[in-house]
Amino acid sequence: MYGKQTRNSYIDRTYRIKEKLGLGGSCTVYKAWHNRLRKYVTIKVAEICSAGAIAWHRNEVEALKNMKSLYLPQVVDFLICDDRSYTILEFIEGASFDTLLKDGHIFTEKQVLKWYRQLAMALQTIHNNDVCHRDIKPANIVLTTNDDICLIDFNSALVIGNYTGVASSSMGYASPEQYEYFMQCKNKDEPQHHTHSVYDIDWMLSDIYNLGATIYHLLTGIRPTMRTEDIGKITELRGYSKDILAVIEQSLRKEPSQRIRTADELYSALL
Repeated sequence: MYGKQTRNSYIDRTYRIKEKLGLGGSCTVYKAWHNRLRKYVTIKVAEICSAGAIAWHRNEVEALKNMKSLYLPQVVDFLICDDRSYTILEFIEGASFDTLLKDGHIFTEKQVLKWYRQLAMALQTIHNNDVCHRDIKPANIVLTTNDDICLIDFNSALVIGNYTGVASSSMGYASPEQYEYFMQCKNKDEPQHHTHSVYDIDWMLSDIYNLGATIYHLLTGIRPTMRTEDIGKITELRGYSKDILAVIEQSLRKEPSQRIRTADELYSALL
């Protein structure tokens, strides 16, 4: 199932593959049974090409290993075996909001407000531990069978002191400064007039933008655009309370300093 392996390897003895869940970046993702713990886990398997690749694959573990939250997956293990890296995480039963939106699900404001608060709490946890997600979008949020959320996929996360990887540029969800930084990295060999670097962007404020854009999509069913002139019209939407629209609007301001400043402030604004 994993490809070439050493017979009776640690992986074979510890885990039993149940199904392939798909591809995530450079990883193949499986649902597996942990034989000793007697529980399902998620396994991300990636080919190892270099020391840099190992650091990249380990980044998600570094981001999550000290986190304790109902709204974040727990790390089970990370290991190098059979010329591959294996990231083992808690298995989250549910469906991504990306899938639910594509299937035509419509959510009530009451539901969205509840999830917004839970995601704000997830941001509180990671930001207080000097971690920024940098890729919050419907595809990276699971609606669990308990009708709660779980923020997943920390492959692009920024762990303070560990500047591995490049931030995502998911159109409509990426903040303006995040998208500019991504394009600067992508075209690093071309003449640039941009000044953003990984060091001068406030990635916590960028996370707040990502989350606001995601909530806008869940609330309205409309994927936000990168056009900042469209964002100011959010508070004019009909059929929603002015309070939640005002929080989304402030989260999506083009100038980072004009956004809600912290995850703590975001959570308080949603009470």
